[in-house]
Order: sequence, then C-alpha cells, then structure tokens
Amino acid sequence: KTDAGLYTCDIGTDVAKSKVSVQEKPTEVTKQLEDKTSPAGQDISLSCELSKADVNIRWYKDGKAIRKSQKYDLQQEGTLATLIIRDSTVKDS
Repeated sequence: KTDAGLYTCDIGTDVAKSKVSVQEKPTEVTKQLEDKTSPAGQDISLSCELSKADVNIRWYKDGKAIRKSQKYDLQQEGTLATLIIRDSTVKDS
C-alpha cells in the first residue's frame, strides 16, 4: 500500500505521469482447523493460521459467537489464532 501514489517521468521537455493504486490481498486462512477428540475434563486447543497478522478474529460454536470467559480463552499472536476450551464436557462437541 505504501507504493501507491503519483509517479512521474520527467525528461525536461516533457513529463509522463502515472497514478498507481495498490490493493491489499484479502486475509486468508493458510492452515485450517483440525478435528479434535479429547476425554472430558481436558482442555482443548484449536488453532488456525492466517496470511496476515493482527486480523480481527471471531470464533463461533454452532453459529453462536464465543467470547473470552472462564470457559473459553481466545488468543492471537501474529498470524496464529487459538481457541482454548477449558475443562471440556460432552456439551462442547
């Protein structure tokens, strides 16, 4: 994006100009979530990797938004987004 701007080629007697626009690539998931099986009572960690760092991540379970709580820990470090399900139960399936 920082390369966007007006570029000029000046030969003294004539000038050529070009306006350059740079569009950012959309963020993509570069490493998908993996299915997990765990005994009840264990913490479960789900992670995905993104093509860009510091992207706004939202986690969902069965279409309902997950918020950080005693049950769920949401972490994001660089391009890695992690959801930790604490003290898993059958209801977490």
